[in-house]
Amino acid sequence: MVTTFQIIGHKKSGKTTLTNDFLKFGKAAGYSFSVVKHTHGPVDIPANTDTGKFYQQSDDVLLLNDSQTIHYQRKIAKTASEQITELQKNSPADFLIIEGLKELDYPKITLLKEDEVKSDFADISQILIFASIQKDESNIISLMDTDERKKFIINFLREIQ
Repeated sequence: MVTTFQIIGHKKSGKTTLTNDFLKFGKAAGYSFSVVKHTHGPVDIPANTDTGKFYQQSDDVLLLNDSQTIHYQRKIAKTASEQITELQKNSPADFLIIEGLKELDYPKITLLKEDEVKSDFADISQILIFASIQKDESNIISLMDTDERKKFIINFLREIQ
């Protein structure tokens, strides 16, 4: 089964930046990834496109083209946890990164913003690492420098696998 971990933090803490760096640096090191992205808002699919028309009238749309597949689903009878478990079983990737969904129980990298402290996340389970892309403090891992972030990512992937 795919090795799964989460990148969590409040809005604008750097979750997407760190996730993208995991994908970029990890792929360069020979790893493959699947990603689950939690979004609070609706997915914007323009209603005047073919995709938008299908999306409005159906419960499930699968988009195929030569270079990618995108699967939009809604009205799903499964919980996020059940869907992730299914992805874990079927993914050919080495790693599954879950961005957000802090209530899930997977190992976590927690990103702190400039004005946050570790205790702000006291009720969250399985936090392995507190880090920040925005500040440099002695009690957290600073990922402000891109080279240091790359080293951190490669070491993290080796250790968690």
